[in-house]
Amino acid sequence: MLNERKITNEISISGQPTAEDIADVAQRGFRMVVNLRAEGEQSDPDEEKRLVEEAGLNYTEIPVTPASLDDLAVQRFQGAVTGYDSTPAIVHCGSGGRAGIMVLLHLALTHGWSIQQALEEGEKMGNIAPGPDSPYRQFFESFLKRHSPAER
Repeated sequence: MLNERKITNEISISGQPTAEDIADVAQRGFRMVVNLRAEGEQSDPDEEKRLVEEAGLNYTEIPVTPASLDDLAVQRFQGAVTGYDSTPAIVHCGSGGRAGIMVLLHLALTHGWSIQQALEEGEKMGNIAPGPDSPYRQFFESFLKRHSPAER
């Protein structure tokens, strides 16, 4: 699978999966596929949902772009990866970048990390933190300032 990386025992990230990739993750014991691609990107979410459900997996679509990323998207993501029968989960976007950022936000909230801790942990996990020039960096920092216990 394109750029697949295991981040925790419960969550892996990747780029867009193929039909073969979906069958493979089902055989490997994954239970959930979270699609972060937005409308208009190259994937067909209806076809992906069909393939995922045929493979016996749960499917959630949470479109994320720099303009659409908000607190509700993060809350929906949190619910998707912590809900009943949701892990292990594979979280994907086009190449894995947004997936890494969303997983890092989830982990920062779960562990109560400060912005600095989250950025450092993201580096350790294979550079999944948004870089200084990332269109997601401002939201990332703002969200953690508002929601992480370490920032209050």
